[in-house]
Amino acid sequence: MIEDAAPATVALPDLVREVVTPAAAAEILEKTRLHGCNPRKLDSSHARRLARDMCSGSWDDYNPDVLSLCGHGAAIQGQHRLEAVIISKTPRSFLVARDLPHQTATTMDCGKARSAATALSLVGVERHRKDISSTVRLLRLYDAEGKKVAWPAWRSVVYTNAEIVRFFQSEYLDLPDFLPLMTALKSGVYSAPAASLACAYLVHRDGGSTSHADDFFQGLISGAHLDTADPRWVVRRYFQNPARPRRGNTVSSLQLGLLLKTWNLWISDGVWEMAYFRPNERMPEVVRAGSVRRFTEVQHESAAPDSNKMPLSPRRTARQARVPDQNTNTAQVRS
Repeated sequence: MIEDAAPATVALPDLVREVVTPAAAAEILEKTRLHGCNPRKLDSSHARRLARDMCSGSWDDYNPDVLSLCGHGAAIQGQHRLEAVIISKTPRSFLVARDLPHQTATTMDCGKARSAATALSLVGVERHRKDISSTVRLLRLYDAEGKKVAWPAWRSVVYTNAEIVRFFQSEYLDLPDFLPLMTALKSGVYSAPAASLACAYLVHRDGGSTSHADDFFQGLISGAHLDTADPRWVVRRYFQNPARPRRGNTVSSLQLGLLLKTWNLWISDGVWEMAYFRPNERMPEVVRAGSVRRFTEVQHESAAPDSNKMPLSPRRTARQARVPDQNTNTAQVRS
């Protein structure tokens, strides 16, 4: 049985809702730096993410998180929100507590951070929330960053929970319709959930033919009656290899690239002797069924086909060795 707490000997601070302008935020942060009241290093990347929410309309001014100021007028909690106000150049309303003792910071930020999956539950997503949130991030990276940078650089891009919810509601609201296909790919191919769901979504969205997509995924999942020259048979061998990468912040991107290359080769009657997706490659665009674009990729390697060892070039790391070197592969593109 929980005993009644003893009466507090210190009066609780008064909370007042105040509008903080960029100039006021800069003044508070200057006092924070001058007096050293907040030992936490300001993360400019996190502040920019909050500023994006403020500029896009995703920020809620009635957020009850308190902006805590000490007797010096410095911020012992809330410096990233203040920096975001400066970056966004927009006044924001906060609950403000003033004249707090410095020792109160020892019990601040002790709660567990809310995930994007939890945020999706608040907008009606009932199941597979974690998989959907990861896939929304992957799809957004595909649509926004696919033509700009190679896929390993995607791991440096971070979206806030509010951005994940906004992307889902505005662009990927039909993503849950592909959950059964994601489950089938996970069971039949052993691909990561986010890569499976993103591939299913993109092939149906951009592939141009539902019937072709159904045929493609049926053979990819079951593996039945596949010729050894079929790209689906080749990529299934990759995913069934115990030595394949299974963990890490680039696995979903790697697997999505492999699955999309498989679709592109299959729909174009291409040939693939061994599945690969190099770190210096851009994420493939989905080839539409019936498109005049046709391409064939043929791999030539001196090692045995089942060999898991690949030579390292001088600029390749051990982690990158899991993907064959560019010098051992040739690509032919036919129009």
